[in-house]
Amino acid sequence: MRILIVVAFCLSLCAKDGFVSLMPKHDLSEHWTVEGATPPEAWMLRDGVIATTGQPNGFLRSKKKYRNFILRADWRFQKGWKQKEGSDEEWPNAGFFIHAGPIQDGWPTSLEVQGYFGEVGSLFGVRGGKITGAKRGPFVKEGRPAFGEWDHYEITSQNGHIRVVLNGVLVNEGTGAWPEAGNVCLQSEGWPVYYRNVEIKELP
Repeated sequence: MRILIVVAFCLSLCAKDGFVSLMPKHDLSEHWTVEGATPPEAWMLRDGVIATTGQPNGFLRSKKKYRNFILRADWRFQKGWKQKEGSDEEWPNAGFFIHAGPIQDGWPTSLEVQGYFGEVGSLFGVRGGKITGAKRGPFVKEGRPAFGEWDHYEITSQNGHIRVVLNGVLVNEGTGAWPEAGNVCLQSEGWPVYYRNVEIKELP
């Protein structure tokens, strides 16, 4: 009897919260497909964390498409990379595509919420994607964790209005998002990156 009560209580909490985990239990193919130049073996599940070698460039695409939603996720890069002193060498790159459609020249027509360490918080269109009023660039200068530590995003998309909350702080937003709907994607360029606690809640 006690077990039934506990199970019912847990189900009630899950239903109330409304978030669905996109973290696979055993295999990435439960929720994702590998796309881009990255071979399938470059993406893996390690101790409940999605990991990728980052080479060559590629991304995971959700099997389901979304229009209005809240996406939550943590990500970090593998430690060990250092920008050479006096160099303009780019930081390792990663991020989240939302409203993702067909691939054009390697990446999907979409909106990107940047995970690139030097421009975190940026929101912009990719391969023809569009968003009005959003910022792009190295504008988040305070409260950043060290390279290789976990960051957290909460990305809300509702009727073309996108809000980006980074580590609990609203850092970016835009309107008139196009495409209006599509898949969500986990992206990587050139350096090992890790994703955990990926979950999504569909909105009316």
